[in-house]
Amino acid sequence: MVLVVNRQRAVWLPLRCIRRQVAALLDCSGYAGWDVGVHFIENQEIQDLNRRYRMRDAPTDILSFPFHATAEPESFRAAATTDDDRNLGDMFLSMPYVAHHCRANNETLAAHLPVLLTHGLCHLMGYDHERDSDFEKMAARERAILRRLREHPGAPPI
Repeated sequence: MVLVVNRQRAVWLPLRCIRRQVAALLDCSGYAGWDVGVHFIENQEIQDLNRRYRMRDAPTDILSFPFHATAEPESFRAAATTDDDRNLGDMFLSMPYVAHHCRANNETLAAHLPVLLTHGLCHLMGYDHERDSDFEKMAARERAILRRLREHPGAPPI
């Protein structure tokens, strides 16, 4: 199940399209039928989360909170035997931050949001980018998911 929660007012969002696109991202990544939460929030709320969980007192675009702790990306998948195990976790996106990024880079939200959601989804799958070798693994996984998304019949544009 894809849960989409909008607690911000800065940017209008087509929530049904986003829900379908996240479901398509799950399908493209091999996690069709898994649960994920996507929360759209304000800068102050993401700054609070960033300070509390990452010790960084600043807003950011996205934070991911995986349900499964894992030493290796996606290693939890084999042990997911119950419906409760089929939960990837939650992503929090600060829409004022994301909208500012899009304006500053002359990019549309429709083009940037799938990339950002894919990045967050990879974090939920256990990927990280602290070391160069980890960055390469994560970037390759992101590219593969986005490539499949472009060909996915159920992925509506945002």
